[in-house]
Amino acid sequence: MPLSSRTVLVLVALTAGCGASANAPPPATAAAKPAEPEALPPAPDLSPNKLNDRRAEAGVRAPAKPLVVGGNASVKCGKIGKPEKEASELLSGRLKLQAPAGAKAPPVQPEQPPIEEESRLVVDAPEKAKEREKIALAIVAKETFQLDPDMYEPEEGAPAKPGTLDVEAPKFLKATMPSEQPLEVSPVEIGTDTKLRGYVARPKDPNAAPGKDTALVLGLLLAQEDGTLQSVGFYVRGESVRNATGSELVGCTRLAERIASTIVPGPRKLERAAGRRHVADVPPDRELVVSVPADYVVVPTAAGAKVTKLRPLSLYAGSIAVSLADQKKADAGEGADTAQGKMFGRPTEWRGQSTPKGGFFFTAEPVDESKSKIAEVLVKATRQAKALDEMRGVAETLAVVKRAP
Repeated sequence: MPLSSRTVLVLVALTAGCGASANAPPPATAAAKPAEPEALPPAPDLSPNKLNDRRAEAGVRAPAKPLVVGGNASVKCGKIGKPEKEASELLSGRLKLQAPAGAKAPPVQPEQPPIEEESRLVVDAPEKAKEREKIALAIVAKETFQLDPDMYEPEEGAPAKPGTLDVEAPKFLKATMPSEQPLEVSPVEIGTDTKLRGYVARPKDPNAAPGKDTALVLGLLLAQEDGTLQSVGFYVRGESVRNATGSELVGCTRLAERIASTIVPGPRKLERAAGRRHVADVPPDRELVVSVPADYVVVPTAAGAKVTKLRPLSLYAGSIAVSLADQKKADAGEGADTAQGKMFGRPTEWRGQSTPKGGFFFTAEPVDESKSKIAEVLVKATRQAKALDEMRGVAETLAVVKRAP
């Protein structure tokens, strides 16, 4: 039976289609995306802290003495008013206090530490005040990144075993808050509902150093319930401070005591658990992270982050500074000692100086094959060479991962 012309055309089309399907390559599939690199496990903790709370044991802590001394008539510091009821934050919420009217946080300068590490409130002298009354007040708070030795002990074989906080606090305050007058240090208790163990440092007759216009009027070391320590210094400044003699500035100490008595713990706590931490964003959709053991604290900086290990007071371990740059800025060739390692899965050479009491190492590596961003890493350690090795191992966990949405 002859086929119609229409049937022939249909058969030709079907035959051509079948032939093309048989000879054509299989449909292309989407290329698999490369697996995201995961942060490496935390480096081994070569110098762990041991929790051993001895605060309630007999003979560990001396009885607290009054923080506020003298009557209200003794409080006079230029035209600076008494503490207001509204609370101000220090250290990005680690502490809160009632500051005098007009207290404000000055803008953070690029060269200054981040406010999580150091923050301040300033009360300027009124412009209409008389010359002898033009006194400004600065309240400077610092995260010490050290622990209460009444709660924590270093590992066996540590280079030194700190004494109690009663012993170590005076040494710390005298070393970190220089004063023209000798400091008298005593334990105090701050607060009513939530009490803080503190150590107050008072210069008997606060005065500025020769040629200077700033004087320390009060210093504090505070121990929070979690074992972390912060310091708060109260300073006055002005021409009348430069020329003050004898006990002229004692009224400022009395004011500082009343401000200090309002300090309470703030809502922010240090993140101390082992795990992965954010270091910096890597545009467009990635981030630089680091994996840390317990008791490592990461604080953001303008260019990256600073990683510090908490240790009992007087055993400051050191820090890891990580910065992200568009191109290499620092010189990795400085230092006589070298150590081989890995960064972002590639071999790297650390250069610096290692001693039995610590030292430093530096390296710089591109974060990816495009070399669009360079990670510069500086590791500093004090007191222990193994702390330098440990922190170098922590730094080598740096990785670039997909940023969470």
